[in-house]
Amino acid sequence: EMPTAVATVEPASTADRGAIEALLARLGLPTAGLAEHLASALVAREGGEVVGCVALELYGEAALLRSLAVRPDRQGAGLGTRLTEAALDRARREGVRELYLLTETADGFFRRLGFAPVARHDVAPAVHGSVELTSACPQSARAMRLDLADPAGIREAVRSHYAAHARRFVELGPVPSASGCCGTTSCCGAEKSVVTADLYSAEEAAALPEAALRASLGCGNPTALIDLRPGQVVLDLGSGGGVDVLLSARRVGPTGKAYGVDMTDEMLALARRNAAEAGAANAAFLKGTIDAVPLPDASVDVVISNCVINLAPDKSAVLREAFRLLKPGGRFAVSDVVVEGPVPASLRGRIESWVGCVAGALERSDYEAKLAAAGFDQIEIVPTRYYRAEDVGDPTLLAWLAAQPAAERERLSRAFMSAFVRAVKPAA
Repeated sequence: EMPTAVATVEPASTADRGAIEALLARLGLPTAGLAEHLASALVAREGGEVVGCVALELYGEAALLRSLAVRPDRQGAGLGTRLTEAALDRARREGVRELYLLTETADGFFRRLGFAPVARHDVAPAVHGSVELTSACPQSARAMRLDLADPAGIREAVRSHYAAHARRFVELGPVPSASGCCGTTSCCGAEKSVVTADLYSAEEAAALPEAALRASLGCGNPTALIDLRPGQVVLDLGSGGGVDVLLSARRVGPTGKAYGVDMTDEMLALARRNAAEAGAANAAFLKGTIDAVPLPDASVDVVISNCVINLAPDKSAVLREAFRLLKPGGRFAVSDVVVEGPVPASLRGRIESWVGCVAGALERSDYEAKLAAAGFDQIEIVPTRYYRAEDVGDPTLLAWLAAQPAAERERLSRAFMSAFVRAVKPAA
């Protein structure tokens, strides 16, 4: 499914009830109980017409996702994903910790969004009394659950994607061209990726194993933008195939150390193979998540990362962990995807899908606030590469953009960026 840039996803109004019920009936989905929960329904609208819908039944910290439907002629355009993600966002804002649903045909779709099967008798009691569970849906419908308090679904989606990418290199060898993590033709086809191309100098590339360079999924080069000195200890959060760890290891020399942490066994195996080929005895790769690194407090001089923090479900936890690991006066120096200012959800979803698969880029002001809350000072965010809607190559997206006022087109053309994010842990 590819997100669309035409339909808007917005709260349903009472006037939408007839159109929603008609769409559900057309697709053979139950309408019983919908009227009571219309206030928490969302619709996808194109040209004033309802082309998709979804609703929540809210029961305190538990909720039921229901009535997800997309008009047949608009299926395959990403509206189902957008509607579901919008419903998840609303559920989180409402304080929901457990989200349930029933499905007969779409369990694969919901699994990709982090839902897991659950026995009906394990559904939260408040949800168990809903019309859908008691009478509207057949007993053959599968119950599924998403734990919004513990976003393991997001983490698993990231892990499985990068594991598949690593296996591709280990089993099949490097592909003919650099590939971004998005998996789309625009990123991973024969042409250079706007996201991943030309991040490393010819001298840097010559010093790296080919597999390390081609397996890199970053959107920047943090090692080129920070002063690393012999004897320092560097940590790369989400080290992947190891390219930035290997570059750091060369710069800190034999008296220094470069660590990489990654949660994916396949990436760790690839990185260790690359380190052995490069002869980098002072490089080490640890298994862990970037919000729980197996290193002691105040053990690192510099924390780097290459466009991985945007994938983390809890970015505040990642920044707190980086602060814990750094020595007093230590430096945080990462490349990451950053958003400048408010962006329509449709455009944001399309660009993020293109740039980073499971991206959840922070707005600049939010990033700065989270760094400050973690304890950092001397915070600076410097753009290094802008991503334009034109780069995505989607005619529908371009048509939508062309219809916007000129000033808004100009602003949006610089809203998505790779940026170098700097901060310092106070010495005292």
